[in-house]
Amino acid sequence: MASHDGISGKAPGGSRALAWFTACVGLLALVVAAVLAVGGHGEAAVAVGAVGVAVAGGGGLRVTVNVRR
Repeated sequence: MASHDGISGKAPGGSRALAWFTACVGLLALVVAAVLAVGGHGEAAVAVGAVGVAVAGGGGLRVTVNVRR
């Protein structure tokens, strides 16, 4: 549905850097956790995986609020 109230559908700035950063950190955490797990460092692998999930979860959220008057 098209908006006719002068509000664009695109977020100001239009930067996609946060999405790329989130994806890269998540991928890096997955690779490092796998290497640590294979190397016998299970506790460190869990810690790295938790950091990756936290960054991916925090950076991957987008909230849009539409206020109608």
